[in-house]
Amino acid sequence: MNLRIFKPRLILSTAVFFWLMAQLDTGLETRLAIINANIITLSSKIPFAQAMVIEGDRIIYVGSTKEARHSCGAQCWILDLNGLTVVPGFIDNHTHMLEGGFYYLQPNLYGKTCQEIVEIIKREVAKSQPDELIFAHSWDYGFCPQPHRKLLDPVSPQNPVLLVQYGGHAVWVNSYFLNKLGITADTQAPSGGEIERDAQGNPTGILKEKSAESAQIKAFLSLNRRQRKKALEKALELFRQAGITSVQDNTWDPRVVWALTELKKEGKLTCRVTCWALGEMWYGPALMKIARYDSKWIRLGPVKLFADGAFSSKTAWMSQPYYGEPDNYGIPRHSPEELKRLVFKFAKNKRQIAVHSIGDRAVNEVLNAIEQAQAHYPWVKNLRFRIEHCQMVLPEDIKRFKELGVLASVQPFALRDPEKDIRILGKERAEEAYPYLSLLKAGAVVSFGSDFPAEIDYNPLLGIYYATTRKSKDGKSGPLKPAECFTPEQALRAYTINSAYAEFTEKEKGTLEPGKLADFVVLSENLLKVSPEKIKDIKVLYTFVGGRQVYPEIY
Repeated sequence: MNLRIFKPRLILSTAVFFWLMAQLDTGLETRLAIINANIITLSSKIPFAQAMVIEGDRIIYVGSTKEARHSCGAQCWILDLNGLTVVPGFIDNHTHMLEGGFYYLQPNLYGKTCQEIVEIIKREVAKSQPDELIFAHSWDYGFCPQPHRKLLDPVSPQNPVLLVQYGGHAVWVNSYFLNKLGITADTQAPSGGEIERDAQGNPTGILKEKSAESAQIKAFLSLNRRQRKKALEKALELFRQAGITSVQDNTWDPRVVWALTELKKEGKLTCRVTCWALGEMWYGPALMKIARYDSKWIRLGPVKLFADGAFSSKTAWMSQPYYGEPDNYGIPRHSPEELKRLVFKFAKNKRQIAVHSIGDRAVNEVLNAIEQAQAHYPWVKNLRFRIEHCQMVLPEDIKRFKELGVLASVQPFALRDPEKDIRILGKERAEEAYPYLSLLKAGAVVSFGSDFPAEIDYNPLLGIYYATTRKSKDGKSGPLKPAECFTPEQALRAYTINSAYAEFTEKEKGTLEPGKLADFVVLSENLLKVSPEKIKDIKVLYTFVGGRQVYPEIY
């Protein structure tokens, strides 16, 4: 037996060195054994184990350390974890990789006042060429209550400025960009969109929903091949540091798939990606089919639809008005009949759909459309239609998720600011928001993700903290309705096996058992044993994808 043993808790640099040697030892058939670990497999057959053996990109054994040593065979590399915890790789159910990578390369405006934002834009303009896009993200009304193009115009007379609001459903632009978009006092907003205007009827520079979407699409279509690739590399860097081994992505553009394919050929694709098409445009799904996919790394996913907006911009479609605004029920993106036509279209073509629905009226109308589609197309229940976000659900609709086979694809990062929810919804309504556990208990498949970068944070351990505490990040605010708190194991399942189910890959990943892909994460603490308040402080020590260490990176 040619065994090499290294113990990362004691000698991290030695571990990296030996693993590098293993990658170079291409002339020999080798296996990797993980031993003396606390492996949370999430498999019903062997829920917990001490060891597992990996050959190629798959797990071939899970069980005891003694048996792992025996089954490992000659030329086996052994990683002794000294009791550290191993969990399946996190699977994020909802990301925007291109935008996210680009966002994390640009200024973050969260928590900044209007004047602070103006100063940041002034500095960005000074570093840019005339007509070059100035982009930043995550401003919000709580800190900058009166955004206006006139604040930006003096510092950006020759550059288009696009500032995306926290949540992604509104943008703040300057006059230069309004001119590029062709928006004037006479421009009518599209159905499902809004061009905010002042008392004289002139655009203020705030665009919401479909109007904001058009501005963002124009901006991102202007990115060149180098910029796209750089943004994706940044997103991949963040994912592997956080233990994210798969994402389900709002891709929409085949050029992004081509960039991912390039990264795969270069050995730089460190996360598996399911790529979504945009169903709002007639050519969206057809456009995404021109790219090439594979079963393991880059897959074609569902068609994305929108039913409404967001809480933060008060555009989520609600059954009751927003607090203090008796006439504001949000902005539906489609009428019930239009929504029905879209759902029927993709049901007929046997395509999975993922429908953005935050408000309870939006969720209700989507469920109604799906129920009607099932009456015409009996295979609909097997398509695993998804409702994204589900931040407010009518009590009578909760049981319909299981009845209709609809998945609840939620993002616990939305729980990050209970005080904000109270300001927007009122105390009583805020207590009824985010009924994630109620959905789970009613039999719905509930999966977790981040909506990266709309919710700013993306670390799954922080997401699990939010789901298990329903408190703010600093722990000082919340919980709103503590009865909706997940247990750590429920939250871990939502971030792994349930997210795999949401993309039809539960036979390939989501648990750690023989035959499945060796996607796993080594943690500094056991998240099932520490108090929920401490889960966010757990560190990702190692991330492996397909049996290959991708974090820490090996040079």
